[in-house]
Amino acid sequence: MRSLAILALALGVTAGVSSPCAAQSEMAGSQPHSVSVAKQAAPERLAPPQADVAVAAPTPAAPPAPHPAAAPVTVPVQVYATIPQPMTHPMTTTPIELQAAPEPQAAFASAEKLLDWVTNYRKHPNSSRVPAAVHAMLDFGLFGDEDKEWFCIGFIAGVLGTNPKDGPGLIPRMFPMPDKEQAVIIRAIAYSGRPDWRDLLERNSARMPLRRPLIDDFLQGKRPTLMELPLVDGGSSGIYALWGYYVATGQHEPVVRIMQALQWSRRKDDNSFSFKKIFTGWGHDPSAVEKITTGGTAKWTLASYAERDRELLELYRAEVPRQPEAIATPLKDVIAAAEAFESETVRKDQFGAIEDAQKAQMTNEAGMTKGATAGSIAIATGCVAATALGQPEIAIPCVIGGALYTGAVKLAH
Repeated sequence: MRSLAILALALGVTAGVSSPCAAQSEMAGSQPHSVSVAKQAAPERLAPPQADVAVAAPTPAAPPAPHPAAAPVTVPVQVYATIPQPMTHPMTTTPIELQAAPEPQAAFASAEKLLDWVTNYRKHPNSSRVPAAVHAMLDFGLFGDEDKEWFCIGFIAGVLGTNPKDGPGLIPRMFPMPDKEQAVIIRAIAYSGRPDWRDLLERNSARMPLRRPLIDDFLQGKRPTLMELPLVDGGSSGIYALWGYYVATGQHEPVVRIMQALQWSRRKDDNSFSFKKIFTGWGHDPSAVEKITTGGTAKWTLASYAERDRELLELYRAEVPRQPEAIATPLKDVIAAAEAFESETVRKDQFGAIEDAQKAQMTNEAGMTKGATAGSIAIATGCVAATALGQPEIAIPCVIGGALYTGAVKLAH
C-alpha cells in the first residue's frame, strides 16, 4: 500500500507541472509575434512546494498582464502619420505660406467707387490695381465721353510716369482693349513723361495693329506730349488730362501748365472784358471761343481744387511773382476765391464770359456756321469726368453746360 501511495503522488506532481506549461504555451501562441511577454510573466518553478501542488493542479495559470510599454506602441505611429505637411503650390515645391499673397484685382462695383479710388490714389497708391481700374473705366463708359476720357488718360499717364519699375508691367494687363479705346493707352504712354515711353509704345504696338498710324505719329514727333500740348489747340481736354496727371502724382508741373490758360479768362478787375482784345470778327481768330472756354475752365478748376487741396494755395502764391501780369492777375482772383471758398462765383463769372463770346461770335454773319461748330466743340468739352458722374468732391467742376450750346444755336438761326 505504501508503494501505491508513493506512485500516485508522483503521477499528481507530474500532471500539475505539465498543465501550467501547456496553458502558458497556448496563451503565448495567441499574442502578436512582436510581443514576448509570456516568457517573462512568471518564471517556471521546477520544484514547487508540496502545499501548492493540489491547488495549482486543476486551475490554469492566469494570462500575463501586458507590459506597461506595450500599449502606447501603436499610438505614436497614428499621430505621426496624420501630421499635416506644408501645402505647396501645384507648380512649385515652395510652401504656400512662404509665398507673398497675390494682389487682389477686385472689380470696382460702380463708377462712384472707381472715382473715389482714383481721387484717393495719391494718399494710398496701389499701382497693381490700375489695370483693373482701366477696365472699369471702359465698362462704365468713361472712354466714350471726351471730358472723362482725357481725365483718365492723364491719370493713367501719371501712374506710368511715377512707377519706373512697375509701370511697364502694368501695360499688358490693360488689354484686351477695343481698337478705338486703345488710343487711351497710347496717349497715356506718350504723356507719361517716362524716358523710355517710345520703347514702351513700340513694345506694345503688336497688341494694337490697327492703331499703328497714331503710334507712328507720336514716335515721329507729329503729336506733342502732354506738357507740350498747346492749350489753345487742346482746349479743355488738355486741362482735364493735366488734372488727371496731378491727381495721380501730386506733381506741380501740370498745375503750373494749367495756369498758362488763365490769360484767356475774364479778370475780376476787367469789367468790360472787351472781346476785341481777343478777336475782331470771326475770321481773324477762329479759336476765340475755345480760348475763352479753356481760360474759364482753368480758372474755375484751379479755384475748386484749392478749396479742397489747401496745399495748392501755397503753390499759387509762390507762382504769382513768377508769372507775367496776364497770368498773375487772374491767379490772384483764384487765390482770393479759394481762400473764401467762393469758387462758385468764379464759375458764374466765367460762364457769363463764354456766353458773351458766343453771342459776339454769332453777330458775325460770315462766321455763323463756323461759330455754331466751334461752340459745339467747346461746350462738348465743358464738363470733366468726376462732376459729370455726380462726384463734386473730386473738385473738377463743370464750366459750361449743354443748355448754353442749345440756346446759342437757336439764336444763330
